[in-house]
Amino acid sequence: MQANHRETFIIAKAGWNTILVVMMLFVFAYALSFLTLFFFGILLVTLWLYRNPERMSLESDPYALIAPCDGRVSAISKVHASDGKEWLRVVIEKRLYDVGLIRAPIAMNVMEIKERIGFSMASNSPLAKSLGEKKVLTCKGYFGEFKLAIYKGHFARTIALNDFSTPFKASQRLGFFSEGSVALFLPLETRISVVLNDEVKAGESVLGYFAYKVSEHE
Repeated sequence: MQANHRETFIIAKAGWNTILVVMMLFVFAYALSFLTLFFFGILLVTLWLYRNPERMSLESDPYALIAPCDGRVSAISKVHASDGKEWLRVVIEKRLYDVGLIRAPIAMNVMEIKERIGFSMASNSPLAKSLGEKKVLTCKGYFGEFKLAIYKGHFARTIALNDFSTPFKASQRLGFFSEGSVALFLPLETRISVVLNDEVKAGESVLGYFAYKVSEHE
């Protein structure tokens, strides 16, 4: 599922179809005077889950790493990729009640998208890494390349991504998912300024800073 990433609506486009179905159920229940308050409550919760707030970071440094999703920092570690390359991995666990928007952590282009169709399971499950559904974006910013892996959680219906044909600005909307986790695979020289269990907000919280190019200081 793809959509334009320049949204101005108060409800994310990824939720329009779901909200329409819930609204129809509410209207049907209201017409029959059957559990009207219950379905009205479900409608309000659905609208809240797909809220689409405006966000903007106060950090003007183009090398600042902005949180790509709302949630809690659950892991910071060095990992080895299948090609032998070593990355610094930062994982953010996004809970169901957090805002579901995924945002660009830096001004960048998306070079490649790889998708694995898998099961819906808790993103912190040991099996999620190998069996869970995920999408991996290879991105290029001022400093070079990094990867953004999005893992669908147990309650997420899908991972909705936007159109990647044009460059993204920092904090711009990349897509939407209801619950799961986002893992950033960064160059080892990236300076991380958050610690485990820190709460972060997409498009606002600064996770750290990418290393400046040597040529800029010569």
